[in-house]
Amino acid sequence: MKTIAVPGWGSVELENLVLDLNGTLTESGYFIPGVVDYLEKLKARGFKIYILSGDTRGTLRHDFVGSLEIEPVVTRTAQEKRALVESIVAERTVCVGNGNIDVEMFNVARLSICTIQAEGATTRAVLEADIVVTDIKHAFEILLDPKKLIATLRC
Repeated sequence: MKTIAVPGWGSVELENLVLDLNGTLTESGYFIPGVVDYLEKLKARGFKIYILSGDTRGTLRHDFVGSLEIEPVVTRTAQEKRALVESIVAERTVCVGNGNIDVEMFNVARLSICTIQAEGATTRAVLEADIVVTDIKHAFEILLDPKKLIATLRC
């Protein structure tokens, strides 16, 4: 992705997309319709995508076998999520999630987006995120259209 200058907020150059699974990409363990298509578009735009989950429903590996060639990562704690983001260059990473376990990665990522969908979001996640959306597809649209990112973040 190219560098995007956001007035009053600074430059943003994103390469990595770190996504929580449950409540973010899925509802009750099933992909939200349209998510896979958006992940394909984001991969085509050059994002390296990471799916992180405590795998509460036991569907993480099954859902991704042979589909998008994204290697899912089981993370049991907020500190494990944060460590992964730091290891892939936090300054070039956008994180999307909805729970307390996502707050630590929100704090180190260049950009964080909280989704409030059918499974809700924690107050801590909402307060720590740079952007809050009501649908994961809206988060993806913001990443695919730099003008939406600028309009949302500008000061």
